[in-house]
Amino acid sequence: MKAHALPKRGKQPTAALRRRESFSPHLLQHSYEATTFPLGEQCAAIDAWLADHEPDVWRQIRLEDDELFRLRALGVSARRYQERLDTLQSLYAYAERLYYDTQPNELSLPALLPGESVAIYYTFDDGSGEKVSGLNE
Repeated sequence: MKAHALPKRGKQPTAALRRRESFSPHLLQHSYEATTFPLGEQCAAIDAWLADHEPDVWRQIRLEDDELFRLRALGVSARRYQERLDTLQSLYAYAERLYYDTQPNELSLPALLPGESVAIYYTFDDGSGEKVSGLNE
């Protein structure tokens, strides 16, 4: 009886290699949080505005966020996950530009350091002015 050689497989990754290339959902979640944390509180206002004024962009962000959740559960490679995070971050940047472009009178200030304050100066039609700040002066 002659033994037949098994056909050679293509270069498919072994289970051990796939495990080594994948990452725990916990580490991917940490990456997600680190990327989305800087969006801060402004994201809620922009998100609500998007849902009303740019529903296609809003839907695209939701779909991308859902896909990131799915990829985290699968434990995909950090590189693959980061590519999708970059896409989500680009969508957020685009949404932010849309939001602020439609609201040119919206005051946007950088974050203040502890102990810093902002003063606003108003000039009235009669030429008089007034300074308003958060401190009692």
